[in-house]
This record gives sequence, C-alpha cells and structure tokens, in this order.
Amino acid sequence: MGLVLAGHAALATGHVGHALVPLREAWAGFADSAHEFRFRCRTLLATSYAIAGRPEAARPLVDALVGDRHPAYVLYAPEDELARAWLAAAEGSLGEAVGLAEAAAALARRQSSPAYEVLAWQTATQLGGAGGAVERLAALADEVAGPRVGVALTHARALAALDADGLAASAHAWEGLGDLVAAGDAAAQAADVHRRYGRTGSALTAAARAQEIAHRSGAWTPALATAARPLPLTPREREIALLAARGMSNREIAARLTVSVRTVEGHLYRAGHKLDVSDRAELAGILSGSPAHE
Repeated sequence: MGLVLAGHAALATGHVGHALVPLREAWAGFADSAHEFRFRCRTLLATSYAIAGRPEAARPLVDALVGDRHPAYVLYAPEDELARAWLAAAEGSLGEAVGLAEAAAALARRQSSPAYEVLAWQTATQLGGAGGAVERLAALADEVAGPRVGVALTHARALAALDADGLAASAHAWEGLGDLVAAGDAAAQAADVHRRYGRTGSALTAAARAQEIAHRSGAWTPALATAARPLPLTPREREIALLAARGMSNREIAARLTVSVRTVEGHLYRAGHKLDVSDRAELAGILSGSPAHE
C-alpha cells in the first residue's frame, strides 16, 4: 500500500520514471490478489506506462479495467478513463485520446467531482484538445479551490489562440506548480506554434526546454514527440501515419478513427509523398522514437 501511495505521489508531480519503480513493485504483489489497493495500483501503473510512451505495457492493464472494478472506487472512475486517454495517445490515436479525456470530464461532472473534471480538461488540453476546455475551466474556476484550475485555464486559452508566449508562460506555471508532464507538454506546444509561424529560433528554444523538462519527468507524450521530431505533416496525417507505423492495417485504422478506408489511404499517400517514403517499414523508421529518458 505504501508503494502505491509513493507511486501516486510521484505521478502527481509529473515524475513518471520515478512513479514506475514503486508501482511495478506493488503490482507484482497485488496482481493476483483481491486487495482493494490492487485497483488503484493498476490504473496508476497503466497511466504511468502510457505517459512514459510504453503503450505495449499499458495496454493489458487498461484492457483489464473492463468489468473488473472495485465498488469502493467508483469515485476514481474518471481516472480509469484518463488512463484510456493516455494509452490511446501513446498508441498514436490523438483524436480518440482527446475524446476519452472529454468523456472523463463529462463523467466527473455527472459524479459532482469538479477537481477530477479540472484534471480531465487539463489532460484534453495537453493532448491538443483545448476547444471544449476553455468554457468549462472558466466555469470551474468559480467552483474549485487551489491553483490547478487557473493554470489549466490559462494553458487552454493559450493553446486555443495558438499563443506561443502564453504556452511558454503556462509551462513555467506548471513547473512552478509541480506538474512536470503538463509543463513539458505546454513547452512542446509552444515549439509547435512557433514552428507553424516560421519562427525557427524560438521553436528550437521552446523544444529544447520541453526536452529538458522531459528528461526530468521521464514522460514521452505526443506533444513531446512532435517537438522532438517535427515533420511536414498535418495532425491527421501524423495520426494515421503513426497508427500505420505501429502495424495497423488501413481497415483497422479506419475502424478506430471512424473514417473510411479511402480516407486513410489518402492521408497515408500524402504522408508518404511528403516524407519521400514508399512503404510502412520506411514510415515506421522515420516516426519511431525513443522516450526522452531512455
């Protein structure tokens, strides 16, 4: 139980690499038991693996969440949905990930858990979905005490406005608050915005900051991966290319993203043309990357 609490504390401050050590040790003891802390350990470990960019380790833990929940932990159900969101993001399905984070926010709202709703909208923003976050976080700022909601709202507003300076300021605020994963994502998003507007020097500075934070946190999120390996792809092209690079067929990608196979084929063709590759092995070689801490 102490190991689970230690892992939870490390994850809450964005020290994902540090969280994995006690959580893995705790899971070794809890995996075959009926102890109630087993359920907390599984969700926290799955989330840590996913944020660290290790979806293959997170997937069986997340799959086991279905139909295997402890009645005492209904309050924490939004965290299970956020584990799913981070896993989808780690697997390259960003649209799905944002949708799952928004679903976690809706669940938290139904459960009258405003603090969890703040965390869910924060997660959606980190994953690139600031659209719905701004309005709800502004409303939650009047309900929830503590500094998180204000920083999350500032972050969401900056991302929605493509305000690179605002994102850089959000990264600084998250770092001061003690959430290194959010800080790294905000800095990485600042780099992406600078790059979109052709500000190469500013983009490199922001990306370097994001990588420095990532080295301390042990995270490897989609925002960090984009900052580390900028490619001339649209977000949808990158999403589909990542899923293809992970070995999914066009039909599987279409089913997961709820689009037509023809749409998938078109995006893959354009991605291949832009990257000058002709098969999935070459595509995987370009898109593959190691977590920043390895």
